[in-house]
Amino acid sequence: MKIKEVEIHDFAYRIEDVSSGGEHLHYEPGESVEMPGFILTIRSDEGFEGHYRAFLFTPPMRSQVEMMARGYLIGRDPLEREGLWQTLWKGFRHTDHLGLGPIDIALWDLAGEYLDESVSTLLGGYRDCVPTYASTFFADDHEGGLNSPEAYVDFAHECRKRGYQGFKIHPFCDPTLDIELCRAVSEAVGEEMVLMLDPASEYDTYAQALRVGKALDECGFFWYEDPMADTGQSIQKLSTLSNALETPILSAEHVRGGPFSRADHISYAGVELVRADAHLDGGITGVMKIAHVAEAFGRDVELHVGGPSHLHCMSAIRNTNYFEHGLLHPRTHWMSAQGFIKPVEVIDEDGTIPIPDGPGLGVEIDWEFVEDRQTSHTLIDEPGTSGLA
Repeated sequence: MKIKEVEIHDFAYRIEDVSSGGEHLHYEPGESVEMPGFILTIRSDEGFEGHYRAFLFTPPMRSQVEMMARGYLIGRDPLEREGLWQTLWKGFRHTDHLGLGPIDIALWDLAGEYLDESVSTLLGGYRDCVPTYASTFFADDHEGGLNSPEAYVDFAHECRKRGYQGFKIHPFCDPTLDIELCRAVSEAVGEEMVLMLDPASEYDTYAQALRVGKALDECGFFWYEDPMADTGQSIQKLSTLSNALETPILSAEHVRGGPFSRADHISYAGVELVRADAHLDGGITGVMKIAHVAEAFGRDVELHVGGPSHLHCMSAIRNTNYFEHGLLHPRTHWMSAQGFIKPVEVIDEDGTIPIPDGPGLGVEIDWEFVEDRQTSHTLIDEPGTSGLA
């Protein structure tokens, strides 16, 4: 079997009552944001297809997908996922490998369709559902929004009632306000939910990160995620912070070195928890490599944001804790369900999300939605140059 065609349908998402002003998306009544997405289809000469829906960092990702398709995919056996992963990792060694994730996920989907098995089954998955935490939008200053510690407390109670086992705060990114916020949420729901803080690398100084971290120690937070402005790149800085705190540091979300850099971060930074992301870290193959590296070091791996690929991965990973469901807000909805016929991430009363059990990823693309919002279309059916040489 050979890869015959690679197809890209570009389209736009719309998120209502949200603004992209500033560093992060946040609640803004009456505003809306148009964001680019695409559907990648890899098609074999025997008629089997695999799909990937892209929704994060899509402009550079899409560009690399097209480069990889022309230079490396046409004519290759789509079932040789490991060989293709190794070829693409080396081929794009001068880049951040962003295009590898979509291709690898689509290849796993195709393999599942070909073998009439779910990706979970192909991975040796042994769980049919995974525990879930609520991951919030960042703070805003609007009535009815996440505009105060009290508003976060109310929303945490709401998320607990909906079944979520954990609550991750994307905060104000002001150390004083964030400490007040974390203490309020801990006092309100700390006995009922595991709590996490993710400042998303917004603290400018080590002193700020340390000060907030000490407050998290007092509150018993489950993790403290990439707080410093270096975005987790500095192993020395992470090591110093990790050794100064009791709360585990979760890091490496922004480091695109795959399993290789994760080994360095675990070895030299002493972090207890590492991020992995099928969208950004080399697909399902990349995530499983990172998970096994972490397992060998006795560390846990936590997957960044959602999507069906992460549900399948988590079904087969022992050393992982919670699925990230977000972004959540009392007044608006993120884009996690857009592009699929049915929502994939549906939380049960016990705070878990089921693993899709159909062939491949077990999800259906909403082609009517994609075509209605399509912005361009690319079909690649002949080999060419990647543009890297």
